[in-house]
Amino acid sequence: MSDLFDLPADRTIPEARMHTREQHVVAYASPAKPQRARRKVGRYVAILVGASALALGGTAAAAYVASKPATLPVSDGLRCYTKATLDGGDDFYGTTLAQARAADGSYSSRRAIESCSGLWDQGFLQLDKKQPARPEALTPEQPIPPLVACTLDNGMAAVFPGDAQTCFHLGLPKLAE
Repeated sequence: MSDLFDLPADRTIPEARMHTREQHVVAYASPAKPQRARRKVGRYVAILVGASALALGGTAAAAYVASKPATLPVSDGLRCYTKATLDGGDDFYGTTLAQARAADGSYSSRRAIESCSGLWDQGFLQLDKKQPARPEALTPEQPIPPLVACTLDNGMAAVFPGDAQTCFHLGLPKLAE
């Protein structure tokens, strides 16, 4: 074997060994088994379904908390708002009244709305005005907007102009009927 081009004589490979090598080559060159792919897809689907269920459950819980009526405010105060916003803190759009209790000692949205409706009817409250009108500037018998009663975070009842969704949009529970 002095020359580079002299090759050794052919050797025979046992048939069993040749068969094993063929299997290895075929297994290496073949695409992945379908069962494996299905398992991965199934796992991803299970994770996606679980995450979706958690997200929907959290959303449903938040909607329930925001839309369920509050039982009893802890305060005798009542705020009549002229604008459906919580901006301003103590310098809010509207005024504060003392709230009357029902005979059983509870507060109700009906009583709160009636109290604020009287101020709207007499012209003290005007839509989007920061403070109540002065007696000399009253415009009696103005239209009363639709009103809804909510409960503020501090337990005080609050009546806003708006529909039944107003409390939800402000992140407040409704005042109990």
